[in-house]
Amino acid sequence: MVRSALSSRVAWWGIVAVAFVVSAANSLQARVNGAASAAIDHPVVGAMMSVGGGFVVSTVLLLIFPGSRRAVSRLFSDQARTSLRNWHYLAGFGGGIFIFGQALVVPQVGVSVYMIAVVTGQTIGSLWVDHIGLGPAGKKRVTLIRVVAAALAVVGVVISAIGRGDLASLALAGVAYGLGAGAATAVQYALNGRIGQAVSSALVTSSLNFLMGFSLLTVLLLSNWVILDNPPVAPPSVVEYPELWLGGPLGMLFISSATLFVRYLGVLVFAVVSVLGQLAGALALDVFFPTPGSVVGPLLLAGLVVVALGVVLASVQRQKSPAVEPH
Repeated sequence: MVRSALSSRVAWWGIVAVAFVVSAANSLQARVNGAASAAIDHPVVGAMMSVGGGFVVSTVLLLIFPGSRRAVSRLFSDQARTSLRNWHYLAGFGGGIFIFGQALVVPQVGVSVYMIAVVTGQTIGSLWVDHIGLGPAGKKRVTLIRVVAAALAVVGVVISAIGRGDLASLALAGVAYGLGAGAATAVQYALNGRIGQAVSSALVTSSLNFLMGFSLLTVLLLSNWVILDNPPVAPPSVVEYPELWLGGPLGMLFISSATLFVRYLGVLVFAVVSVLGQLAGALALDVFFPTPGSVVGPLLLAGLVVVALGVVLASVQRQKSPAVEPH
């Protein structure tokens, strides 16, 4: 009995460790997409490489697994349409906004500042998502502690940006985008919960997200060409530079594994482990594999710790928040 309990505990901590590493790899996606953007000097095309690659991988997997193919037909069934509105299918726009930020912001300010801003934006966005009941769990009470925790995370973001010294204004611009991208992904996660509930397939939800994200980036590419006279450029060869095409598969790894981790760890534990993993991964990249935009100093470290505390506190309180009874 004791040995069985010990084995279960060891297995649980093993899953936590794997979830931490996979979450850290999500920061690696930001570095890859930033490198792709810098290599061709075109953030939109760099982002499209990642989202398009993710769509190709997810579509191939859909064709392989019969259960996923059947789930595609449920996506537009009458039953799904009773629980989903047309605009719910646009959830992937949030992912497109997030990936474009990786390609645009990371080369300028580094992975850490961008990821700190994103997780803070997610924390703030979750307050609104829960208040209006956008996710499948419906409305949840937004407690004062969660608001304070979100404010604490914002303070941490500002500290991190100030730590950039002469580049503080550039960092603040990147932070502003990261906050918006984080809020957009909070909406995306809520809508994905509704879509996943309707079709019972995380793979179909992921594929739809990549398709919608690519569609948004295509509109941005054409607008950038017509309005700003900035024509698209050819992406680098996947044969010669395969490392620049890893953004999509890394994104698929995080999205597909998240469902599994939540099943074994629960929403709260995975949320905390995911945030800590992403922040730790971002810091490690900027310390051990810095780019010209990476600056790691005491204020960045202090800001990262403050954000981590705020996000963890908000996550704990969110899990405890009771549902709001419908009137």
